[in-house]
Parts: sequence; C-alpha cells; structure tokens
Amino acid sequence: MSALLAKQRLGFRLHAVCARFAGMVRQTVTANPELFLPVFVLFVWQITAIAVKPRTLGLALLMTLLLLVYGYRVLGKTPWLRRLGWVSPCQGFWFYSVLAGLASAGCVWSIARLFHESLGGVPPPHRVLLASASGPMVEEMLFRGIFFWLIFELLRRGRVPKLAAVSATILVIAVGFAFSHSGRTGLSLYTTILTGIAFGWMRAQSESTAAAALMHAVYNLVLSYIATF
Repeated sequence: MSALLAKQRLGFRLHAVCARFAGMVRQTVTANPELFLPVFVLFVWQITAIAVKPRTLGLALLMTLLLLVYGYRVLGKTPWLRRLGWVSPCQGFWFYSVLAGLASAGCVWSIARLFHESLGGVPPPHRVLLASASGPMVEEMLFRGIFFWLIFELLRRGRVPKLAAVSATILVIAVGFAFSHSGRTGLSLYTTILTGIAFGWMRAQSESTAAAALMHAVYNLVLSYIATF
C-alpha cells in the first residue's frame, strides 16, 4: 500500500514538473517572440541542413511549416522585432517580394548564360528546403535586420541624410553579405553583391525584413530549379 502511495506521489510530482515546464515554454513562445523566434529559426536551419534521409526530411519540412506560421504570427509583436523590421510590409509588398525574387533569379540566370557560367546542378531536396525557408530567414534577420538597423542608426546619429544613410547601409551590407558566402569569386561574387543590394532595397522600400526574406526565398527556390537549364 505504501509503495502504491509513493508511486502516486511521484507521478503527481512529475506531472507538476511537466506542467510547470510546459507553462514556461508557452510563456516564452507567446510573451517573448524576440527570444524564441531566432532560436527557433536556428534550430530549424540546423535540422534542415542534415535532413538527408526521408524521415529526417519529413521532420524538417514539418518544423519549417511551423516556423513559417509562427514567424508570420509574431510579425511586429514586440518593440525589438519592430526595430529589426520583422513586421508586415507596406501594402502590396508581399506580392512585390515574390515578383522581385522571380526577377532577380531570372537576371542572375541571364548573366550566367551570357558569360557562359554554370549555376551548378539542382541541389538535393533538403538543400532546396533550407535555401527557400529557414536559410533566408536567418540571413535576412542578421543582415537586413540587425546589421541594417545598427549601421543605419549609426549613420543617422552622425547626421547623415536619410537617403544617403539608407543607400550606404544597403551597399555596405550587400558587400558584407557577399563575402560571408565562402568560395565566391569573380562573377558569382558580383552577382551576390547585386542580389544583396536588391534584398536591401526591398527591406528599405517595404520597411520589412520579412518581405526581404520572402524575396530571398523565392530567388533561391527559382534559381535552384532553373539551374538545370
């Protein structure tokens, strides 16, 4: 009888601990999206990067869908996210982001054809998923989010006119973005700088890092497909 009571007490304690832990997770997810979103993005990015096997790829796809839903739901929820530009874009810019991504991919493909450069073969499915979801989110939150805000604020505090500050920020970040991709030289480096400028322009015009991430994702997805032509 005493053993049964001990097991019941242990079960109650475990239940209380689990409930407390679930409550902490729920509070973090709902009340602190500026903390949870970057962690979630990096987690999905890591999972997707190693999702070679079909079962792991399925998990990566599920996690990616959850990330996209969560990322959309927390747009502009906190001052920090708004500072990083993780907000809904100006009216119409979701659509313009898709068009700009398509146009950018077409331009890079045309340049590669003109100079007889290869874009490589179609990457494996997990790489396509990575390049069209969590990858762009990570890069845009870093470059067109944190770095954009930091450089722009420094220039504005130095009394640089707004247009000049925006232009300089876009250019500096585009160059840094290009050099952060290892192994890119010559034409591939220059086209990465150009696409970085395009992503920065989208960030500035739409006032949204999320719009730049969507453009980036569409660009990567389309370029992965047309690389076979």
